Amino acid sequence: MKFVTTIIYFWFSVWRVSPFSTTDKKIPKHELTDIKNRLGSLEQMVGQLIMQNSSQDVFKLSESARREEHVAFSAYKNQTQTGLNKKHIIKFEGTVLNLGHHYHPEDGIFVAPVSGVYLFHWTINNDGDFAYTNILVGGKVISTTTTSVVSGHYNSGSAMVIVTVQKDEHVWIQTCCGSSNEVYGNTLGLENSFQSTFSGTLLFSVV
Repeated sequence: MKFVTTIIYFWFSVWRVSPFSTTDKKIPKHELTDIKNRLGSLEQMVGQLIMQNSSQDVFKLSESARREEHVAFSAYKNQTQTGLNKKHIIKFEGTVLNLGHHYHPEDGIFVAPVSGVYLFHWTINNDGDFAYTNILVGGKVISTTTTSVVSGHYNSGSAMVIVTVQKDEHVWIQTCCGSSNEVYGNTLGLENSFQSTFSGTLLFSVV
């Protein structure tokens, strides 16, 4: 755009010092033709540069839109874990959806591909035991949930947060308190397979 401004400035400079601004002398025909040709060329250059800049802006916007559409995951535990220690990262080994592959089931960690506002939701299920869990963003606790203790019944606790996450920051769920935590999991499709889940999506990016 700076180059376009320079051309326009030069254009008007040519106009100001050209014979067009002189009324007390006759303009030679060959000079008049040359000036018209130069102004015509400058008009074309300016038009092309403006169109190129507009196309680049549209391309950048479309790239941003495509990037945002591909940041989403929904994961679940496929096996039950018991006796988890405090600050144990919970691995949700299975995935229903993992657009962009930014969630890593091998370690239970989501890595933000872009800076933006994200929504996360997690549910912990167990069988008559308690489980306190936190969600951490960049190593900082953002929210907490717990399951109630009702003997002989399946229990669950859920929470949802909307939070700003910087590019390359890690997000995960971990146990919070005690060492008797149980997190229920099972293979999808089995009867009575109450799932512990972890999901997230990018709402919009932030520059």
